[in-house]
Amino acid sequence: MSEPTPSVPVVRLPSRRTVAGVVLLLTGLLAIGGTFAAIYTITMAFPLGLTPLTRTFVVTSWVSDYPTYGSVFGPTSHTNYFGVPALVAGALALYGADLLLRRRAVAPRQVAQVRLFAVAATGLIAGYAWLSATNLLDTIASSGDSSVFSFTPGAGLWLFVAAALLGALSFVLMLGLEPEAPGPVPATAVEEEVVVYQVDVDTPPMGFEVPVNLPPTDTYQPPEKPQAT
Repeated sequence: MSEPTPSVPVVRLPSRRTVAGVVLLLTGLLAIGGTFAAIYTITMAFPLGLTPLTRTFVVTSWVSDYPTYGSVFGPTSHTNYFGVPALVAGALALYGADLLLRRRAVAPRQVAQVRLFAVAATGLIAGYAWLSATNLLDTIASSGDSSVFSFTPGAGLWLFVAAALLGALSFVLMLGLEPEAPGPVPATAVEEEVVVYQVDVDTPPMGFEVPVNLPPTDTYQPPEKPQAT
């Protein structure tokens, strides 16, 4: 008796559409989450005797805290709206991911729209990350070689960089994305033609053919009667 052949598990890899949708989803989440994290921090250290005085100021996309030079404990803080472009980019990325993952983009025109959303989101995020980095470099340059201030890039800046890279990756994945064929069209019910009366001329009245072996009438001759002797 032969041993049964063990079944080989079948591994189904995710489709290109699913991978692109997940990557675009992560792009939107990182872009929105990066606005609430610190873009960079400023640390002030003043030597006051044996214990130096240290204060840290955080700059995010919504609030900027800058130290004042006149007073150590008098930071200036103001609200800004630098995170609006990142929110718009995140909304575009999330909308494009929804179209891909829920398979709502099936026509060629809809797939092209998702690609445009990915390009717009990536461009906004990359531009915002560039402006944040240049702002940090300008702030460092304005302080000179002061030993009082030290600058550290925050998690928000790295989140924007990661979101920009993922957005570019999602666009590359969508370059080979083909529109899905429409689903099968349900067959419509064929209307049956109602026959009121039908005459079948080929069927005998009895329902089946009855063979009758009769001689033809034109050549029929009755048998002769025997003569009496």
